Amino acid sequence: MKILLIFTLCLISDGGASKQVTGYSGGGVLIKCKYGAKVKRSPKYVCKGPKRDCSEQIKTAVKNEWVNSGRFSLFDDTKSSVFWVMIRALTVQDTGTYHCGVYISNGNDIHTSVELKVNEDQSYKKFIHKTVHVGGDLNVSCKYPESLRSNPKFFCKRLQNGACSYKDSVNENKKYVNKGKFSLYDDRAKQIFSVSIRDVTEQDSGEYWCGAEAAWTSGRGYKVYFTRINLTVTGFPASTVITVSVILLLFLIGIIILTVALQKRCRIQAGTASVGRHSDQTLGNDQGVSLALCDYEEMKYAEHLIYTTVIFYSSATSSNDAAPSIKDEVLCDYTSVTYTAVCG
Repeated sequence: MKILLIFTLCLISDGGASKQVTGYSGGGVLIKCKYGAKVKRSPKYVCKGPKRDCSEQIKTAVKNEWVNSGRFSLFDDTKSSVFWVMIRALTVQDTGTYHCGVYISNGNDIHTSVELKVNEDQSYKKFIHKTVHVGGDLNVSCKYPESLRSNPKFFCKRLQNGACSYKDSVNENKKYVNKGKFSLYDDRAKQIFSVSIRDVTEQDSGEYWCGAEAAWTSGRGYKVYFTRINLTVTGFPASTVITVSVILLLFLIGIIILTVALQKRCRIQAGTASVGRHSDQTLGNDQGVSLALCDYEEMKYAEHLIYTTVIFYSSATSSNDAAPSIKDEVLCDYTSVTYTAVCG
C-alpha cells in the first residue's frame, strides 16, 4: 500500500515540484490537478497553507459535475483523472500555497502543491457592464496585463454550474477568429483583446470572461480570467422600436390635426349661430345652444383618441433609451390641445 501511495504521489506531483500560478486582483484562475487512476473514486479538495495545518476551501465526493463553495468551484473529471479548481474574485490576500488534495481514509492524503501569486494591476478594467437590445451587437474590448501578451486569449460564458465554456481561442499564429456570431481579435501591440457577438438574443444574457491560457498543455498549466463582462439583453430590437415610434407619432400628429380642424369648425358654427339669433328671431334657443356646443361629442372623441395614442406610444417606447424626451413633448402637445378644445 505504501509503495502504491508513493507511486501515485509521483504521478500527480511531477516529482514534487509545485506549480506556479499567477492571477490578477478582481479576476480568477482555473487550476488543473492530476491524480492517479487508483484514487479516482476518492473525495477531492483544495486547502490553503502548510500541509499539517491546511485550511480547507472546498471538498466534494461528487464526480463529473461542478460543485461550488463561495468563490471556489471544483470539477472532478474521472475520465481524465483530473480535477479542476476555479477561484474567482481574487484579491492580493489570496496569495499563498494551496494544495490539491485527494482524501485517503487512513489519513495519508495525497497533495499537489500550487503556489498562487495575485498581482494588483490598475492598467485595465476588471469589470464591464453592457446592455444591448435584442438583435443588436455586443462589442467589447478587454485590455490585459503585459505579462499575458504572448498567451492565447479566449472569451467564455460562465454557466450556472460554475463552468466557463468556450470553443476557440486566438494566439500568435491565429490572431483573428470568426466563428458563428462570435468574433475574436488580439491586438498584441496595444494589449487589447476585442470580442464581438452579433445579433444577440435574450439567451445571450449572462456573465462572460476575457481570459488567457497560461503554459497550457495536456498535463499541466492554468487559465487566467482578467476581465468580467455582464451582458444584459433587453426589449425589442432597436429597429422595431424606432419603426413603431415613428408610426405612432405620425398617427398622433394626424389626430392633433383632426382636433384643430374640429375646433375651427366649432368656432365657425358658433359664429353663424350668433348671427342667426340677431337676423332670424325664429331660431330656437335649444338649437343655438346645440350649435354653440359644436359637436361636443366629436370633440370629446378626438380627445379620447389623443389620450389613448399617447398612452400606447408611451408603453411601446418605454424600452428605448431615447424615448422619454419624445414622449414628454407629445404629452405637452396633448395637454395644450385638450385645454384649447375644452376652454378655448
